Amino acid sequence: MSLSLTKVIFQQPIFKERVFFKFKDTGVEIRYRNQGCSITFPPEDQKETTQLLRLLQRGGMSPEQLSQACPGLREQLPELLAEFECRGMLTETQRKIISSGVTGDQFYREVYRFIERLKRKFPSSPFCQKMADGTISREQLIGYALESYHVTHLCPRLLAPSIANYESTATQKLLQDFFVSELHHDRLLENSLKSVGIEGAQLKQIQPLPMTFAVCSALGVFAQQHPLSFKAALMLFEQDDKIFHKLYKQQCQSNQLPAEFYQPILLHGRINEEGGHEQITKVLLAEVPYVSPEEQLAVKKNLGMLIESMVLRTHEILEYYGNPNQISPRCF
Repeated sequence: MSLSLTKVIFQQPIFKERVFFKFKDTGVEIRYRNQGCSITFPPEDQKETTQLLRLLQRGGMSPEQLSQACPGLREQLPELLAEFECRGMLTETQRKIISSGVTGDQFYREVYRFIERLKRKFPSSPFCQKMADGTISREQLIGYALESYHVTHLCPRLLAPSIANYESTATQKLLQDFFVSELHHDRLLENSLKSVGIEGAQLKQIQPLPMTFAVCSALGVFAQQHPLSFKAALMLFEQDDKIFHKLYKQQCQSNQLPAEFYQPILLHGRINEEGGHEQITKVLLAEVPYVSPEEQLAVKKNLGMLIESMVLRTHEILEYYGNPNQISPRCF
C-alpha cells in the first residue's frame, strides 16, 4: 500500500523553555521535564549538530531554512524534528503566530475549515469510487461492516476516560449524555453480521485490522490525555454521509446481500443524524472559554494524524478483504 501523507508540522519550530543539552565527545543528551533522548554523531557532524540545536533554541527558521543552514544533516533533519516533536520538546515560534487565542466557538469554525481543507488534499475515497463504478466485492462490503463493528463495540470504552476529565457541569452532562447515547450501537452491527453467518463466539474472537485499531486507540488516548483534541475528533466519527450510504445499499443489493445485512448499518447512520451527533463537537467546544495558539496547533496536528489513519484504514479494508487468500473474518 502506498500513499502520500500530508504531514502537519511546525512552520518555524523552536525548543520549548526548559529543554536542556549536555554535550559529550560523541553525542549530546537532550532533556525536557522527566524525559529525554540522546543523539550520537561522528566527529565531522559535531559542528553542524551543535549549530542545529542552537538554531532550534533561537527559533524563527523553517525546516527548509534549517536544512540549508546545516546541509550535512539534511537527510536526518525530518527524523530529528519528528523525534523532538514526539517528545513534546518543540513548539511554534511565537512571533510567527499572528493570531491570538480564540473562544471555543471560534475554534470550532476554524477546526471545521481545517478538516475540510485537509480532506481535499487526499484523493476521493477509493471505497466510494469502487461502489460508484460497481467493482466493489461482496467480501469488501462485509469487511466494512466488520471493521465498523469494532469501532462501535469499543466506542463506550474509548469515550469513558473523557468523563473523568471534569471541566464544568455543562460539559460533564454533555459527555455523559453522549456516552449513554452511544451504548449498544454495536448490537446493530451484530444483527447485520449475523445475517451473513458471523455471530456468537466468532464475534468475540474477531480482531480489527491494524489501522482500525490505530484509529480507535487515537480516540482513546485523546479522551484521556488531550480533551480538546478528543472533542474536535468526535466530528470525524459522527458525520453521516448520505451519498456513501446510498451507494452502500445499492451495492449490497447488487451483490445479493440480504436487507437484514445493510439495513442496520443504514439505521445506525440515521440514529446519529436524528440524535444530532454530528453537532457534538460544536456543542462541546462552545463550552470552552479560551483556546491558546499552542493548543490550536496541537489539536490540528492530532486531527491531521487521525485523518491520515482513517484514509489508510479505507485502503487497508479494500486491500485485506479484497484478497481471497486472507482470513476473513480475522479470527485467531
